[in-house]
Amino acid sequence: MSQIAVARRYAAALAELAEEQRALDPVAKDLAGFSALLDRHAALRSALGSPAFTRDERRNVVDALLKRASFHALTGNFLRLLVDKNRMAALPEILEAFSQRYDERRGRVRAEVSSAVPLDAATLAALQRQIQRVSGKNEVLIRTTVDPSLIGGIVTRVGDRVFDGSIRTQLRSLKSQLLGQAPGEA
Repeated sequence: MSQIAVARRYAAALAELAEEQRALDPVAKDLAGFSALLDRHAALRSALGSPAFTRDERRNVVDALLKRASFHALTGNFLRLLVDKNRMAALPEILEAFSQRYDERRGRVRAEVSSAVPLDAATLAALQRQIQRVSGKNEVLIRTTVDPSLIGGIVTRVGDRVFDGSIRTQLRSLKSQLLGQAPGEA
């Protein structure tokens, strides 16, 4: 089974249990905090996913971290399970899949918007309303990046869908059309 499929299964199980226990928000917060900790400490992330350390050693590290943090019991049990099943290396994918499920349950969608220049507040607000309308979600969380290679326009990614309104793509399309026509055709 692929790493992504495994991640989705673990994330789905955790989200379902968290919702049953009315702990979805605390678990989401805990996982975000744990992820941030691993991002700050690459050696810790590497050690938890490394077969060079025994399962007991990795479990002791997780237990020590959990004693210092005030994580929900479900989060702690989940992290221990990942260690026991040698799935800690899949944690980034599991966190991504859990985040998607969490957003679905909260009625929100995340969008990534790239533009050639920074977008002003009015443009972002209009874009947010449009994404809300198209997605049918109550809340839209937008992350913006500036990519001068777009030349102009914007590229918006919502889940698996990409809306490319960049000048760069329009120029590539025009070039392709022009090169695809035989000489003398208009």
